[in-house]
Amino acid sequence: MFEIEVKGKIDNKEEIIKKLKSLNFSFIEKKIQEDIYFNGIDRDFKKTDEALRIRDDNGIYFLTYKGPKIDKISKSREEIEVKVEDKEKLRKILKKLGFKESLTIKKIREIYKKDNITVCIDYIENLGYFIEVEKETNKYDEKEVKQLLDLLKDLGVKQLITKSYLEMVAEYEEKK
Repeated sequence: MFEIEVKGKIDNKEEIIKKLKSLNFSFIEKKIQEDIYFNGIDRDFKKTDEALRIRDDNGIYFLTYKGPKIDKISKSREEIEVKVEDKEKLRKILKKLGFKESLTIKKIREIYKKDNITVCIDYIENLGYFIEVEKETNKYDEKEVKQLLDLLKDLGVKQLITKSYLEMVAEYEEKK
């Protein structure tokens, strides 16, 4: 499965929500997510542009692998995700196998949907508000990327971002 995704920095969350509603996007839910990231045993995921995380999604847990980004303008990449029952046992297994915990990122996420497009407005502590627009597909398609970029443009998002939250938080932590 591929996740076609574009992201931008936003300053006025309420204006974005107003525009989403005018484009017939429906509010789905607001939730808190916590992502615990791990680094590889045989390679540095920062260098290979991969990610391995355990996500706590309001008490529902997932193990997710994300492959390297496919292009330079979006955050599109292969994503493999599996639901797990016990976050702490999985965490112990990964550590016993030699994976190293790197960072934990907490975010408040508001989700909107229209057809097969999902829009997430995220608040990341110390970084601010962001918007992610995504679609899941069976293969990477540049036309899908363009459609999502056009939506960001329609929403008035000017500052595109290709870095992950993990990369941005790591940079913030290094500067502290």
